[in-house]
Amino acid sequence: MNDNVFKFYSVLKNEDAMPYFCDGLLVAADGLGGSGSTVHEIDKGHRKDMRGDVLHGAFGDIVQMSPGLTQYVEELIAPMIDGRDDTSALWASRIVIARCVYALTEGEFKEADLSDDKVRARLADFIARGLHDTVREFGLQNGKYDGQLLLPTTLAFIRYREEGDLVLAETVWAGDSRCYALTGEGLKLLSVDDEDSSGAITNLFYADNKKVRLNYLRHEIAKPCVLMAVSDGIFDPFDPHDHLGVEHTLLSALQKSASAQEMAEALTHFYDGVHGDDATMAFVPLGFSDFGEIKRAFERRAETISEIARMQAEMSSTLAVANLSEEEAGHYVFSRTADRFDHIVPLLLDVAERGEKDIALTPAFCDFIANFGKTLKAEAEKARRETIDRALAELDSYVRKHPELVGSEILTAGEPVFHDLMLQSQFNDFKRISKDLATAMDHGNAWEEKSKALAGQKQALHKAIQEKIERCRKEFDDAWYEKETEETKKKRRELILMLTSWYYLDNSVKFGWGVQNADKLMREDRKLILDVQDYVSDSRTVDSNARTQRNMIDRYMDTYLRSWRALFDWFKKDNRLIPVLLSETAVRMFGLGTAAAPAEERAGAKGKKERLLYELSKNKEAVVADIVAALAKEYGKTSVIDGQYNATKLDLFRVYYRLKNNPDNAIQTFEQRLSAIEGSYTSLVGHAGRKV
Repeated sequence: MNDNVFKFYSVLKNEDAMPYFCDGLLVAADGLGGSGSTVHEIDKGHRKDMRGDVLHGAFGDIVQMSPGLTQYVEELIAPMIDGRDDTSALWASRIVIARCVYALTEGEFKEADLSDDKVRARLADFIARGLHDTVREFGLQNGKYDGQLLLPTTLAFIRYREEGDLVLAETVWAGDSRCYALTGEGLKLLSVDDEDSSGAITNLFYADNKKVRLNYLRHEIAKPCVLMAVSDGIFDPFDPHDHLGVEHTLLSALQKSASAQEMAEALTHFYDGVHGDDATMAFVPLGFSDFGEIKRAFERRAETISEIARMQAEMSSTLAVANLSEEEAGHYVFSRTADRFDHIVPLLLDVAERGEKDIALTPAFCDFIANFGKTLKAEAEKARRETIDRALAELDSYVRKHPELVGSEILTAGEPVFHDLMLQSQFNDFKRISKDLATAMDHGNAWEEKSKALAGQKQALHKAIQEKIERCRKEFDDAWYEKETEETKKKRRELILMLTSWYYLDNSVKFGWGVQNADKLMREDRKLILDVQDYVSDSRTVDSNARTQRNMIDRYMDTYLRSWRALFDWFKKDNRLIPVLLSETAVRMFGLGTAAAPAEERAGAKGKKERLLYELSKNKEAVVADIVAALAKEYGKTSVIDGQYNATKLDLFRVYYRLKNNPDNAIQTFEQRLSAIEGSYTSLVGHAGRKV
C-alpha cells in the first residue's frame, strides 16, 4: 500500500464506524441515527469488565485475530467501553464493520466467491450473528418509539485485485453507504442505494430475525483510478446533485493539496463545516506513482467539474423550479401566506394607512379596506347615535326627577353664545323656570319641615292628655266605691265631665277641632289647653300653606317640564349644543363627551385594525389567493411581507414565474448538460462486469 492511500473520519454524531482499508479491501459502515436512536443503559454488572463483555458478545465466536486487526477493533470499541451510555447506531456500525473485515481478511470468506448468492447470504449471517449475540450478552432492549430498531447499520465494501492495466472490483453493500470509482471519465457510482421512493432504507443490518441482503456488482476498471467506500455524510450535503457535489469536493481538495495527508485534512475540514452527520471515506488510488501524478491526471477534469459546479450553484434556484407545475411552484407561498395570515395582513394595513404602495396591496385588498371604512363609519355613527340617545334618556329622567339640582349641576354656569333667538329664549326661560321651581320647592320643603315638627308636637300633646285621662279615670274608679253622698255624686259628675272633656280635647289635638268648652272646664290646666290651642292654630296654618305651596310647585312643574322638553329637543337635533348648554359635571355624569363615541371608535386605530383583520380573516381564502397572485404577477419586485417567508423558497417562487414569462434558453442548455453528466455518474451500476 503506497502513501497516497488515506481515510478520514469527520465525526458529528459518532454513528459512523472508522473506515477500513488494506491491500484489496475498503469498508465503510454507518449506524442509522434515526432508527438506532435508542440509548442503551448498560447494567452496572457489565461495567466491571466492559471491554471483555463487548469482545465476548460481539466477537465471542472468533477464535483469534491478527495484531493489526486487533488494534483496529480496539479503536472501534473504545467509545463503547468508555463508561458512557451510547446509541444503538454507534454499537451497530462498529460490530458490523469489524466482523466484515475479519471475515474477508482472516476468516472463512477470505477467498470466497462473492458473486455466489449463497456465499453472500452466509457472510451476511456471520456478520449479523455478532449483533444478536451482543443483544443477548447485554440484554439490550428496543426503544419505545415506532421505527426504532436494535443495532441498525449500513455496510458497503469493495474487494479488489489488480491485473495488469485493470482493477477487478467487487462491490458489496446493504443500505445507503456507497462505493465509488474515480476514473479518467470522472466519478462513477459502483453501488445502488437500498431506498424506496421516500428515501427510507429498505435493506440493512439490525438485530432481528429478518435476513439482510448483500448486493453484488463486479466491474473491470482501467488504471489509473481511485476506489472509495463512503458513508452517506459524504454525499447527502449535495442532494439532489450529490454525485456532482462529491466529485467537485474531491477534485477541489485534490488540486489544492500537496499530499494525501493534506487532502484528507482538507476534506475533513470541509465536511466539519457543512455536514449534518458523520462523514467517512476510505480513499485508495491505484496505478499512480505519487500524489503529484494523481493531481495531474485529474487536473482537466477538475476544471470541467468546477465550471459545471459553479454554474449549477449560480443556477440552483432556477434549476430547482424550471420543470415544476404551477401548483407545485406556488404551494409553499400559498400555504405560508395562509399560515402567517395574521402577521401578513397587519403589515399591508400599515402600508395602506401610510398611503404607500406595495405589490401585495392589490386593488381588491384596497377596495375591501375602503368599503370596510365606509361600513365602519356608518356603524360608528349608528353606535354613537345610540350611545348619545341612551345618555340623553338618562339625562332626561334625571332632570325630571331632580329639578332642584338643574341649576347647580346640569346647566352651564357660563353665558353661552346663541345663534338662534328661539333657542336663546327657550334656554333662558328654562333657566328662569328651573330657578323659580327650585325656590318653590325650597319653600315647600320648609313647610314640610314645619309639618314634621308639628307632628312631633302633636305626639307630645297627645301623650300629656292621655296621662290626664288615665288619672281622671283612676280617680273616678276610686270615687265609685265611696259612700253614696251628695258630695260623692257631685265628684263623680265632675270626673265624668272632665273625662269627657279630655277625650274631646284629645280629639281636637288629633283632628284639629275647637277647644272652647274644654277651656271652661279645665282652667287649672291652662298651660296644656293653651298649647293645644296653639297647635291647632299652627296646624291649620301650616296645612293651608303647605297645600298652597304644593299647588304652586305643581303649576311650576308643568311649566318646567314643557320648557325642558322644548330645550331637550334641541339637544337631540344638534349634539353640538350639549357641551355648550350643559355643565362639565353633567357631560361627565351622563357620558355625553368623548365617551359618547362607541367602543370601537374610542379604541382608536388599534381597534379598527383588529376589526378589519377579523373581517379579512372571514374571507381568508380569497385574500390569500389575491396576495399570492399579486406576488406571482410582480415576480421582479419585493414586498413588505417578504420577511414572512423563507427567503430561498420565496426566491424559487419568483424564479418560476420569471421563467414562465421569460423562457431562458441558456437554462435549458445547461439543464441538458447537467442531465448528461448526472447520467454518466450512474453509467456503471446497471452494467456488472463492464470494463471502464
